[in-house]
Amino acid sequence: MSDQKTISADEFDSIKRNIQDIRIALLTTQAPDGSLRTRPMATHQLDPDGTMWFFTREDSAKVAHIRQHADIALGFSNPQSQVSVATTGQAEVITDQAKVDTLWNESLRDWFPEGKDDPNIVLLRVTTLAGECWE
Repeated sequence: MSDQKTISADEFDSIKRNIQDIRIALLTTQAPDGSLRTRPMATHQLDPDGTMWFFTREDSAKVAHIRQHADIALGFSNPQSQVSVATTGQAEVITDQAKVDTLWNESLRDWFPEGKDDPNIVLLRVTTLAGECWE
């Protein structure tokens, strides 16, 4: 996948507007055997440029997948507003304690009982490259 966005600025703004209030995304990665794996992920930050941030564990299968194949897909759906969004992009595994500290909230303790200093915490930074919205 290329590093350049393949959507217009207006389409990109529509995607950001529609996903900003949807907390759970479905993240799809590619396993080493080529199979696809999808799982729910909580979005912890959506930057103005469309970069999305997710917490995960260093020892998770998704991290192994992303390290081999950075191309990912994200799906979002809001049944109340009847909006669905599908994006593709590239994910990067980030180890940055300052960013973890910035994004941390206590609800994450369910997955990281040791708190924000858990040595197994990593972040996924997803750069959005393309997407579609259905409103």
